[in-house]
Amino acid sequence: MQLKIAAVTNLTDARFFNAIGAAYIGFNFDVLNENNITIEKAKEITGWLFEPVLVGEFGLHQNKEEIAFIAEQLDIHEIQIPFQHPEKALLDFEKFLVLDDWRAVQHQQFSDMLVIRIQQEDIRDEQLKAFVGKNTVFVETDFTGEILQQIAAELQPHGIQITCRKEDKPGLSLVDEYADMLEAIGFS
Repeated sequence: MQLKIAAVTNLTDARFFNAIGAAYIGFNFDVLNENNITIEKAKEITGWLFEPVLVGEFGLHQNKEEIAFIAEQLDIHEIQIPFQHPEKALLDFEKFLVLDDWRAVQHQQFSDMLVIRIQQEDIRDEQLKAFVGKNTVFVETDFTGEILQQIAAELQPHGIQITCRKEDKPGLSLVDEYADMLEAIGFS
């Protein structure tokens, strides 16, 4: 199972997830998102990482030109956008499409990667299992080690996505919480 990290805003989190082998490290460039980051800050952070696969995260309002400009600044080839993004077909990137409601499209199959947010009670849903089985899905939820183990066993998704939270103060990261949680599925 792959690990995708979203909304990195600090070096501590980025280096931790890079060191434990996260497949993707994402930076949110949507100024309307509370976890947004500047191009300059993202460049500073990525300079400390070892061969990360970077994902640029963008909002519904950001157009093709803005996305392409930011992606070029950081040599980004993968992006994450809302499923409903009006220009998604025009964006020449590997895409993670964020589905707010997987049930609305559960009978479709997608070539793009999908990020779906689920609740703990969804883990045993047979329709969700079928949807995850026929698509490249990264699951996001309010994770604990126990929930991660259930997701890995029941759903067997392509990966999980963890959205970082901002540091309370510089240098005070949630790395210990992340480490405890991920140890349950073999990331450490």
